[in-house]
Amino acid sequence: MTWASGQKLHRDRYEIKQDLRQENFAITYLAEDRDDRKVVIKTLNSNLLNQLSNEDRDRLKSGFADESRKLAICKHPNIVQVIDTFEEGDLKCMVMEHILGDNLAKIVEPRGFLPEKEALDYIQQIGKALIVVHEQGFLHRNVKPENIILRAGTHQVVLINFDLARRFVDNPVSSRGNLVDKFTPIELYSNSPRQQARRKPWTDIYSLAATLYFLLTGKQPESAIERQDNNKRLIPPKELNDQISDRVNDAIIHAMELQPDKRPETVEDWLKELGFKTAGIFLPKLPWTQPLWAWILEIMGVLALFAALISGVKDGTDLFKDWFIDKSTPPTQQTPSSSTQPQNR
Repeated sequence: MTWASGQKLHRDRYEIKQDLRQENFAITYLAEDRDDRKVVIKTLNSNLLNQLSNEDRDRLKSGFADESRKLAICKHPNIVQVIDTFEEGDLKCMVMEHILGDNLAKIVEPRGFLPEKEALDYIQQIGKALIVVHEQGFLHRNVKPENIILRAGTHQVVLINFDLARRFVDNPVSSRGNLVDKFTPIELYSNSPRQQARRKPWTDIYSLAATLYFLLTGKQPESAIERQDNNKRLIPPKELNDQISDRVNDAIIHAMELQPDKRPETVEDWLKELGFKTAGIFLPKLPWTQPLWAWILEIMGVLALFAALISGVKDGTDLFKDWFIDKSTPPTQQTPSSSTQPQNR
C-alpha cells in the first residue's frame, strides 16, 4: 500500500501531496508540514516489503533505520538535509528538505553537454559531499545526474536520493536484464558476500565519474554489465567531445575501471587526478576521534600559551609606561648638580 495525496502522517504533522519516485525498496513522497513548507519524505515500500521473507524484511527495516541515522549526521551544504525522522505504523520515515531546481540530467538535455569548467565545478562540489559521507563509513550507492540538483538561482549542486536499501536485500525488480543503470558499478549488481566486500569509496567514485562522462558528452556510458558480460567497449569521452582535456579524459577512464581495486581509492585521490588541489577540502579530525597522546599535547600547548601570556603581563605593563608617560604625575625634582639642570648666567 502506498500513501495517497491528502493523507496525514506523524500526528497530522505532514500531509502527503504526491508520490515522487520508487527505487529498489524505497519510495519518496512530496509532502507539506503544518507551516505549508514543502518537504520530502522517504520510507520503505510496503508493497515490495511483502515480497520478502520475514528475515529479509526485518533486516531491511533495521538497515533502513541505521542508514537514515548515518545520513542525518552527514552535514554538508552539498548534501540534502535531514529534518526529522519518525515511525508511521511499522515503517521508518525520514523527512528531508525539498530543494527547488532541476537535476543535472534535465540541465544537460537542452544544451547537449556542459563546458568542462562548469562540469568540473559540479563534480568537485559533489566530491566534497562524498568525502563527508565516506568519513562516516557510509556510501551513497546511487550517484547519477538525476540525483544531483542545481539549487535554483545558485551555482550550488546538492546530492539527493541516497539508496538506503540496496545493501540489505537483493532486489528482484533490479536484477540483471531488467533495470540496468549506466551509472552503477559492477559490485552493486549483486548482494553476494564477495560483492558486498568490494564496496568501498571507489564504488561511488565510479558513479561520479560516469556522471562526469555524461555531463561532458551528453551520452550515457556503456553499462558495467554490458562491459563485463558482453565485452562492450567503454568509449573514451574525448572521442565524443574533443574539447575534453586529456587529463580529465584519463581520470574518467581510470575511475570507471570495471574491477574496483583498479580505481582510485578515495575521492581525494580522484579529485587530484582531475587537477584539483585537495589540501583545502580535508576534514579536521573530530576531537573524540583523536588518540589520548594528541589530547595531552594539545592541553599542554594551551597551558604553555596561557603561562606565557601571564608571565608577559608585567613586562608588557612596564613597556607601556615607558612608551606613554603619565602627564598627570609631577616630574621628580632634580638637584642643581644634575647635568640636565640649566646653568645660571
